Amino acid sequence: MENRPGRPVLIVTCRAGNEGWCEEEVGNTLFRKDPDVVVARTKYPGLLLVYSSKLSPEEAYRAALASEYGFVTRIIPVQIRGELGTRVLNSIPSLLERGERVKLKLRVRGVRGMSKHLWRELRRILEEHGVEHDPSSQTCLYVEVIDSEVFIGKGRC
Repeated sequence: MENRPGRPVLIVTCRAGNEGWCEEEVGNTLFRKDPDVVVARTKYPGLLLVYSSKLSPEEAYRAALASEYGFVTRIIPVQIRGELGTRVLNSIPSLLERGERVKLKLRVRGVRGMSKHLWRELRRILEEHGVEHDPSSQTCLYVEVIDSEVFIGKGRC
């Protein structure tokens, strides 16, 4: 990932080809809270990262969800970020409560053959901490892998 001001606070997805509109929609919404916010395209079509030095992931997420969008398809808070590996995955329980039910959403970009292994590892971590994967839950645990980095957040499905 390129060096950007602040830290990634959100992942935003949109249809490939609509990145410019998405940048504008999300940027206009968050600019009121942080005039230095940066909405950056990645090398993956339809995938944007939002950087802020002023807003926490939770503040950015709440502000972003308060608007309606024509081109944005998903907004994900980035509450945990790190290099792909056990250490970052072991941080997941800090976002969850024992007995909680979440829908697990995993997307891997740039690492071939990782999805099945990672899915099993995530299910094991949830089970060990008394959290149930429930496909009908309205709360999602998003795990987004972009090349060698993992971005994790809990939000609305």
